[in-house]
This record gives sequence, C-alpha cells and structure tokens, in this order.
Amino acid sequence: MNNRGVEPDIEFSFSKRKIGLIMLCVVLIIFAVIIPLTMVVNVGVGHAVILIDPITRSISDPILGPTYAFKAPWVGAVDVYHATDSYEDTIPCFSSDQLEMQIVVLLRWSLDPNKIRDLYSNYPNMNYKGTAIESILEETMRLVTKDHTALETIELREVVRNEIETNVLEELHAESSLVEALMGVEFDLKNIGYPEKYTSSIEDKLVAQQQKIQADFDREKILILANATAQELIITALGEAEAKVIEANATRQAIEMVLESVGQSGNETRIAELYLWVEALQRIAPDVEILIVGTDGIPVLIPTNSTTR
Repeated sequence: MNNRGVEPDIEFSFSKRKIGLIMLCVVLIIFAVIIPLTMVVNVGVGHAVILIDPITRSISDPILGPTYAFKAPWVGAVDVYHATDSYEDTIPCFSSDQLEMQIVVLLRWSLDPNKIRDLYSNYPNMNYKGTAIESILEETMRLVTKDHTALETIELREVVRNEIETNVLEELHAESSLVEALMGVEFDLKNIGYPEKYTSSIEDKLVAQQQKIQADFDREKILILANATAQELIITALGEAEAKVIEANATRQAIEMVLESVGQSGNETRIAELYLWVEALQRIAPDVEILIVGTDGIPVLIPTNSTTR
C-alpha cells in the first residue's frame, strides 16, 4: 500500500519539474526574442536614432548609422533620415494681373546631424516638411508672383525663379523652429502652369508676332530689290546719256574737221547734213562698204565703212 502511494507522488513531482523546465524555456525564448527587439536598434545608412527616456525625460544625442544602438526596453527610439531629402508640391499663385498659375517646385536638403536633437524638440513628429517648409514656400512664392504680370513670368522666367529662390532660402534660414538644421538646400522651379485659355492666347500672339516679323522682312526685301532695280535703271540711263554726249561731241568734232578740210565753200550746212546722213547709213547698213545714191540722176558713190575687206 505504501509503495503504491509513493509512485504517484514521484510521477507528479517529475511532471511538475518538466512543466517548470518547459516554462523556463518559453521565458528564455521570449527574452531572446524581446531583448533584441526592445534593446537593440539597427541604425541604417543615412539615418540617425534619438533615444527618448520617458522616465528621466531625456533626449539623447543622435546616433548616426550604419551601426547598432543599445537601450533599455522602456526607452523609445526615433528614427530620423538626415541624408538628402526632398519636398515637391504644386502651389497655386496669382500674378499682379490676377491670373492663377500652378507652379511646381522641388526643394532638396540634408539635415545637420548636430541640429537633429533641437529639430526633434520643435517637431516631435518630425513633420517639419508639411508645416514649416510648405508654409514658407507658399507664402514666399505668392509674395513674389504678385509683383509680376503673367507675361513677365514667361519672358523673365529666370528672374522670377531666382527671386523666388533667394527669398525662400532667406525665409528658411530665418525660421527659428528649423534651428538652421537644413544644409545644402537646392531650389528647382520645375514648371509654371497657365490656364488653357491663356496659353492659347499666348500662342496666338506669338504666331502673330512671327507673321509680323516675316511681313516686315518681306517688305524690307521688296524695298531693297526695288531700290536696287531703280539704281540699276538710273545707272544705265546715266551711262546712255553720257555715251550720247560723248558721241555728240565726237560727231561735232568730226564735222568741224571735215569743214576745216574743205574750207569756206558756202556748203557747210549741206556738208554737215551729208556727214550725219552717212553716219545714219552706217548704223542702218553696217556691213555695206559702198552705197550708190542717185542725185538728180547722177550716181554718187558713198563709202559707208572706212575699212575695206
């Protein structure tokens, strides 16, 4: 009877120890899983981790990756990306002539690791992009565009862009909540969108301007050609007139020489007429060497070419 009572006790004790060992293993496994998850933080490249202790209410300096950070299980870890970050948005703005424009801008920057802790103190949710940066961009851009007409934003695009960039950078630097944490800020004005109707009117205006330029060019070309033609005619006419003067002088001198050779015979007028007549015949029949002309039935041989073949 007694032996039989001891055996169940031994079995019960063994089962109890077995359960205890199993529970111990489970606890060890849980700790093996929980400890890495709660006490070890993997900090990646371009990231930083800030440790927040709710008990002491302390904020650690940023731990920069790539590395591992160790902490107590109750300490929180805030991951902050401090490498190149960006913010892109389409911001509606109005020109001085009240035309609404949709301006697409892109801002790039990186965070100064030495300022991350202060930035976190001002923005515990690290939502500074959607609050400070967005607000500064919208307000600054609208102040700039209201001083320019819509046409100026097209013709003076680089001037407007540079003015916006300068003012945005100044405002970001002056914003105390950002604690000058932004480094290497780059501004890119990607596009200015105009209403479809306005764009169409601008295109029509450009086409009209091009047509006017072409018309002015054609008119100038016509005037130049007309002037050249007129100058050519004038030069030709002057040349012909000068040639006639030379020819007339030569004829006069020839007649004077003929008259001088025949002396004072009283037939000077007839001789001059005859000379001019012969000159005319030479033009009419340049290839005829001798022309026979009858005067009162008497043949007269008149040489029309001074040279003989």
